[in-house]
Amino acid sequence: MSANRSPVHAAALLSVILAGAAALSACSSKDTGKTGSANPAAPASVSNTRGKITSTVYDRGAVEPSEGTMTDNRWTKWINQKGPVDVAFVSVPRWESAQKLNALFASGSAPDLIMEYDSVIKNQLYNQKQLLPLDNYIKDSTVYKKILEQYPTLRKVGTKDDGKLYEIGKVGDVIPQHIVYIRADWLKKLNLSMPKTLDEFFAVAQAFANNDPDGNGKKDTYGANLSFVGGMAIDAIFGTVFNATDKNPWVLDKDGNLTLGWDRIQAALEFKKKLYDAGIVDKDFLTDGKGDKAKQDFVTGKLGIWGTNNPEKPAFTALMKNVPDAEVVALPLPAGPFGTFSPLISNPVSMNAVVNANAKNPADVIKYIDFMMSDEATNAMANGLEGEHYRIGANGCPQVIDAAKNKREKDYAGDYTMVTSGITGKCAPHNLLLNPVEPVEKTAENLANYEIEKKLAKAFQSAFDAYLNPSRPIAGVIPNGSLPALPQDLQLNQTNGFKSAYDILAKSIISGGSYTAEQAIKDAKAAWKTSNGEKIEAYMKDWFQQNKDKTLLTKDFYSFLEKK
Repeated sequence: MSANRSPVHAAALLSVILAGAAALSACSSKDTGKTGSANPAAPASVSNTRGKITSTVYDRGAVEPSEGTMTDNRWTKWINQKGPVDVAFVSVPRWESAQKLNALFASGSAPDLIMEYDSVIKNQLYNQKQLLPLDNYIKDSTVYKKILEQYPTLRKVGTKDDGKLYEIGKVGDVIPQHIVYIRADWLKKLNLSMPKTLDEFFAVAQAFANNDPDGNGKKDTYGANLSFVGGMAIDAIFGTVFNATDKNPWVLDKDGNLTLGWDRIQAALEFKKKLYDAGIVDKDFLTDGKGDKAKQDFVTGKLGIWGTNNPEKPAFTALMKNVPDAEVVALPLPAGPFGTFSPLISNPVSMNAVVNANAKNPADVIKYIDFMMSDEATNAMANGLEGEHYRIGANGCPQVIDAAKNKREKDYAGDYTMVTSGITGKCAPHNLLLNPVEPVEKTAENLANYEIEKKLAKAFQSAFDAYLNPSRPIAGVIPNGSLPALPQDLQLNQTNGFKSAYDILAKSIISGGSYTAEQAIKDAKAAWKTSNGEKIEAYMKDWFQQNKDKTLLTKDFYSFLEKK
């Protein structure tokens, strides 16, 4: 469940992780005599000589040729000019990081600093004894040490089961990460109320699909989407997390023990089959891995209930231009048989970096981390340079000067922010969306865009009101970033078992009565058992009992809510 968790992973990453995990298991530390994770001596005394380090950076293919590459551009130059050490960046394809890191470590050329969202990959490296414990080096930190003192949860989450600190993270605001939008104007037109139960949700979605809510005299609308976040939202109604992107189905039984929630998975599957069989959702949803088709249906006014990532300002703007009279609000998830839940909210603690056990200059890595978490670097990576990319607006916050210029010159800098602190307070991106500023130049276009921004702010605020409530918690017990580092064989078993089970469930959704949910769950359980599932469940149960008070759980997210 992460994000950039955080920023969400594509389904295709699962096979990549599987391949990478298998290959990583063949790798070993250069020191074959190691019996545990690296445990270096205390750092050497600080030198006045400017240090040199290497660091990975995600490459999404978003850098225009005029800007250079992800390893050599205006921002890498800025970092090296302003920062305390020289940094040589190593490009890692965003959706192939397991393969790339495996190759780098196998060849002995892995960078000092590894920037990575995926906990499975980082846990794998930890089990390989490829990571450096950081406790000795943090002592000389000037910034991150203070952040750890301010937010002790960072230390708790970054510490592995050997009691040593390995991961570097940051704390951010808790905001809705997944939002289920509903066309309120369609509800009014069809004389329907906001659905509060499963039956009402089904009835509303069916009416949206069948009763011509857009008034064009054609049956060309969908009630809801099952692709990407839409399917995750249905899972969330039933208090489970088991989909193409995230497979984290652990729940608590009546005795407080961690168990795999098959009953919830089956209930969600039955409801998905019901939606599919009734013609309420796109029949081709399984091929819409990232939800692009569902987004297009929404922006063209053909989708009534849309599950999506974040507020989706571009899509919302497109809808308002295509259908100016559209009214959109966040849908509080209806009550299900296991309680009332909310879609995913952002994990306030994001652990995004680890250090190579063979790093030549670990103290310099910490100097770089400290610099990137400074206000200067945080602002530059988030907003660009004052006078070039932004000016201070009437609200006292950075205001984009030229959106096209920023898209070309600044937006790719986001992948250097994995170790920046993030903008908080009134100038945080989500607060800017919630509080649009009236344009100084009152042209017709600017005023029209301002009206759209106010509508988006209202819709986005409704998501805060609906979802940031501990009485309607997000599904799941353990966030992805806090999942344990399973032993290598069990990690491979789990990856295989979960993939086999998901494929079975997906087949059942589109098979109608010929493949019932009950039979699919029996088959999924059998596949899970074949993949050593019982041993994995026993491991997870024991781990949870020993660590539930030592790690960040989803219920802890709510203690980080902004105080307003």
